[in-house]
Amino acid sequence: MFDFSVSLLFFWIKGHLEVDGRFIKTKIPNVILWFIPLGAEEDTVPLKNVSNLRTSTKYRVFPIILGAILVLSALGSLGTSFIGALIIALIGVGIFGTGIQKTLSFDKSGSVQVISVPFYESNTLVAMKNKIVAALSDDTDKTDLNLYFDKKSTSVK
Repeated sequence: MFDFSVSLLFFWIKGHLEVDGRFIKTKIPNVILWFIPLGAEEDTVPLKNVSNLRTSTKYRVFPIILGAILVLSALGSLGTSFIGALIIALIGVGIFGTGIQKTLSFDKSGSVQVISVPFYESNTLVAMKNKIVAALSDDTDKTDLNLYFDKKSTSVK
């Protein structure tokens, strides 16, 4: 249902999340050195085991500092080699951007499931959260007899 990038620099590496009436199914590729895909982690979590759904923004210091250093060194070498400085600046901006991530996390039977995406996938992350909340609400409504009979009595009239 939802396909999302797991890396800023290598946007073609996609993860997948699907929500139905009973399960949350995720498939997130494992990567080495942030860009070499090596299998995937698949997880199926029953909706009844999901709690404490939350989104957040994480700032990782090392990529931000490394990216800023590369951009500043590229600006310093603009006079000697414009093309080289431009390439180094683009790499620096990319590394800087990988330091800013949005996360969706939820508790599942005592452990935490975390889905991290680049900052530009924040709308997809919000849509995933809304879909999970709607599925949790529907699942809870199925077990609420008062709500069931209220809906039944209003539909008969």
